[in-house]
Amino acid sequence: MPKFPYPDLAAGPLLQAIGAAREVYVSGCAAEITALPQMLGESLPGATVTGILSPLVNEQSYASAAAGRRCRSVFMNAGLKRDLARGLVDLCPWHYGQMIDWVSTGVIFDAAVIMVSPPDDSGCVTLGTQADFLPIFRHRVRRLIAVINPQMPGTRGHQPIPLTAFAAVFVHDRPLLSPRPAAGDADETTQTIAQNVAALIPDRATLQLGIGKIAQAVSRGLEGHRGLRIVSGLIDDDVLRLDDAGALDRAIPITTGVAIGSQALYARLDGNPRFAFSPATATHAAAALAGIDRFHAVNTTLQLDLFGQVNSEMVNGRLISVPGGFPDFQRAARAGISGRAIVALRAGAAGKAGPGIVASLSSPAVVTATKTEVDLVVTEFGLADLRNASLDQRAERLIAIAAPGDRDALMNDWDRIRRRAFGISEPVLSGR
Repeated sequence: MPKFPYPDLAAGPLLQAIGAAREVYVSGCAAEITALPQMLGESLPGATVTGILSPLVNEQSYASAAAGRRCRSVFMNAGLKRDLARGLVDLCPWHYGQMIDWVSTGVIFDAAVIMVSPPDDSGCVTLGTQADFLPIFRHRVRRLIAVINPQMPGTRGHQPIPLTAFAAVFVHDRPLLSPRPAAGDADETTQTIAQNVAALIPDRATLQLGIGKIAQAVSRGLEGHRGLRIVSGLIDDDVLRLDDAGALDRAIPITTGVAIGSQALYARLDGNPRFAFSPATATHAAAALAGIDRFHAVNTTLQLDLFGQVNSEMVNGRLISVPGGFPDFQRAARAGISGRAIVALRAGAAGKAGPGIVASLSSPAVVTATKTEVDLVVTEFGLADLRNASLDQRAERLIAIAAPGDRDALMNDWDRIRRRAFGISEPVLSGR
């Protein structure tokens, strides 16, 4: 391992470098400095610590009841959920467009503690596996603090940062975080959904894939495609499989803000021009995405009602997830040239979530994407094309891809909904 002329990361010098601060930003995702919450201890009284803390790999909160220190997040993990119950976490239900606006104009961070790659020959470092937000606001941070991790890959796509821009520099040699390996192969239902989705993606499309088992299965189903391009907020090892299978356009870099995957993925990224790690203004902003030809956004959800409203966040009063980039990608795909906003879900009941196609979203209702932001809905039972569809056509097409055992009840529910909405006293669906 190369030696660096900087001290190892330690609590005392780090806290001295942070100084008095009310707003602090920290690295998250695979780049989280996992020792940081313990190092902060009961320091920074009254401060708020913000990070992009992905439930895929991040488990901690940065809040402290003793210090009166809070944590702000747009995602939820086990530690944040615990401290949210204690009133110490500000969970912000923002999509990425809102995050871009907020970090651009809504907050000034007193300090930012950032994991970076080793410096190159010119003394510059990169943000490695997490370049989503810091490039947008780093010039407005009062004290930038670098934590060089020799295991962090040097990535392309964003402007390298000279070490002279940092108020303090430390060294912390630790493996980057990786998610737990998936338990077994995708089940038959997941594979069927993935096959239905993959059939909708043309060669030479630009693709954004969400996270989860369905998205991973879709990726595997695309290995026979050609000329695909990737613009996504997050990539994992499945992108390597697509690239190795020859499915991706080799002339165009894979554009992302974050990578979360295996150590093999991280090693592949180091100095590799195949990957462009770019800020959210390039991966999520409407102005950047709307001009992409054949942009196909593929995301999964928990529930979808007969109007076409999407709920990816809460079922039966239980918070499951947050909006993330879902709304941004849906809107961009619909606004683009020959784009498609695709939502995939299990129609049949699975565990506590219940069936995917429902008459009405569970209460309290949370709408992640509106009925006007969905083009195509895919389940294990087929495809519902909601483009240019009337209210009744939407309901009929969604009922047709619901679980067979749910369809009669959904038809009756829709009849009641429309009669109440339109002031109709007698059932009329059968006579239309």
